[in-house]
Amino acid sequence: MYYAMEKIQLSALLNFPLIEPGDDLNSIIFDLILKNKLDISDGDVFIIAQKIISKSEDRYVNLQSLSLSSEALRLSEKMNKDPYFIQAIINESNEIVSINKNVIIVEHKLGFININAGIDRSNISQETNQVLLLPENPSKSADLIQKQLSRMLDRNISVVITDSMTRPYRSGITNFALASSNLQSLIDLTGDKDIYGNLLKNTEIAIADEIAAASGLLMGQGSDMQPVILLKGFNKDKYDINNAIDLIVEKKDDLYR
Repeated sequence: MYYAMEKIQLSALLNFPLIEPGDDLNSIIFDLILKNKLDISDGDVFIIAQKIISKSEDRYVNLQSLSLSSEALRLSEKMNKDPYFIQAIINESNEIVSINKNVIIVEHKLGFININAGIDRSNISQETNQVLLLPENPSKSADLIQKQLSRMLDRNISVVITDSMTRPYRSGITNFALASSNLQSLIDLTGDKDIYGNLLKNTEIAIADEIAAASGLLMGQGSDMQPVILLKGFNKDKYDINNAIDLIVEKKDDLYR
């Protein structure tokens, strides 16, 4: 039996500062909870944009510091793109999936498929020729934040780290769960019944992705400066906890490759 919820509430932590390498995100989030006068309960979920985690973990790379490979030079000439940016993409990827339509689609080292290996040039200073990489180990980052925030708040909270991505055969981008901690990220309803009593044979719900997508309504993708969202009312404690990184399917099971 699937246990439904009746209501959830999303709130942004307002007045979030710009994050610099070495900043303590837990302390910043904790202080903003107090300043925003938010009441935190067991089971609340903090949804955090990967960009502030990458910034705090100093995942910046100066493109000019990279050594160019023959592959980067070849693709640069073919696609008329910056060879250093292409090299950064190669460095963060397991393989290049496609360069059709002059867009580089890769399998990231973390296993998921995205454009430009998730390397970001938006919302960072362009005074130097630098880019921002994804967190090296977002699952570890999520676990550290979850454990420390739970301790600081004296509450059993959950964490979802989000990024944005395109989707096959759909326009626009949406947030997805890059990693999570202490959350029922994927729920398997195989063996349950629908409203007509039909047996569900292959139905899994990507809960972490649904939470991440909802948070995008408040996070935004531009100058919103609301990188941390609090979700209240979430309750799936009847199901097993699993990490959102497990939503990635192996190549042999991928319907789109």
